[in-house]
Amino acid sequence: MKTLIQYFTRPWVPVPLKFWHILALICISWLAMPYLFNALQLAAGFVDLGILHVVLLSFCCWLLAVAVAYLILRFLLLHTGLPAINEIITHFKLLNLWEQYLMYLACYALLLCSAIGALIAIC
Repeated sequence: MKTLIQYFTRPWVPVPLKFWHILALICISWLAMPYLFNALQLAAGFVDLGILHVVLLSFCCWLLAVAVAYLILRFLLLHTGLPAINEIITHFKLLNLWEQYLMYLACYALLLCSAIGALIAIC
């Protein structure tokens, strides 16, 4: 009863999505994909199931590459004496709005190009 009272009095707090959650969802979708598409029984106008597995594999490799790049960045920041990520973020927030927007746009373009490169490398 005490648990129910705490559940209703405390607001719902979402769990942050982490790398391992996404990787688990990818593995589950990898295993469930043939069964889901066979249940739909599409006869014409459908992409080969092998291509969908290749696209999912390239997304998994891209996600792994982004995670490894982040870990390498943290390692280099820690061991080279550069400022911590929190300090870099505070300096980023001091930039003008258009400079922040340009940084966001550059990061998005870099992530998009790396995702396309992973897809081309696998396919």
